[in-house]
Amino acid sequence: MMSLGLGICTSDRAAAKWWPEGAALAIDFTAGLAMRNGVRLSPADLLVCNRPTPGWTTDAQGNLNETPPDRIRLTNRGLLVEEARENLFLHSGSPTTRSLVLAPGSYTLSVHGQGHAALSGDARGTASPQIPHSFELTTSGTVTVTPHRPSQEHPMHVQLEAGPFATSPITTGSTPVTRAGDAITFADAAWLTPQAATLLVEWEQVAPAGLAQNGIQNLLRWRAGNTISRLRSGSRAIAQIQDSDQNLILNAGSTIPSTSGVHRMAVSLAPDDGYLYELAGLFSSFYEHCPI
Repeated sequence: MMSLGLGICTSDRAAAKWWPEGAALAIDFTAGLAMRNGVRLSPADLLVCNRPTPGWTTDAQGNLNETPPDRIRLTNRGLLVEEARENLFLHSGSPTTRSLVLAPGSYTLSVHGQGHAALSGDARGTASPQIPHSFELTTSGTVTVTPHRPSQEHPMHVQLEAGPFATSPITTGSTPVTRAGDAITFADAAWLTPQAATLLVEWEQVAPAGLAQNGIQNLLRWRAGNTISRLRSGSRAIAQIQDSDQNLILNAGSTIPSTSGVHRMAVSLAPDDGYLYELAGLFSSFYEHCPI
């Protein structure tokens, strides 16, 4: 999930140049801007990241950037939030033909840099930059990955991971390497007044619709009393409330399927009990700054 913007709106804040009118907190991840109670900050001042491994991101120009452990992965494309994945392809940055024995399941072959990689054996297909290849094995099998690049001087990264879609590059050496998932929380939530707030979230769905976490991804989750509240995306956009025993209290789903691309969602909270009660919209268009 690539989250592009987040705003928490109340009625007692003045309008400003880039954040939404009335916002108590706003983050424009694509521009690296943040504000809380009228004070300008950076997104890193507001967010805590728990990811014990490094992570790579691709910016809007296609450049790869490495982020150290426990740092949010932020570029001009937005904030990257991914699940844990393992690259099974050894020596990913100096790839040569390799055969791998794989268990039944979904896999994706992807390439960064120049050239392409071809699959043979119990799975066939080709992956090239920006065009990964996903395949399914119903039984254990052996696949051979053959990289093709213009010359040894041209950079190339090959990745073979268990999962139905490609994630960011994971650099390997002589053994497979796992990149931990991004666990991102707010440093504090004193700014959130659930009984008088509207949450506005803009995000880019990177995973194909219906594939991310069985069709659903958490965009934002918070705890209030005995309830857990969350905004979720995937095959559909949903506002959801669970009690402390994880029983579903409210499940307000949009009827608009969430396809790949940039989307917007707004949810208001009821003034009397703090439960989400309205799903205002899901939009498939690009907005340059924070949602309004």
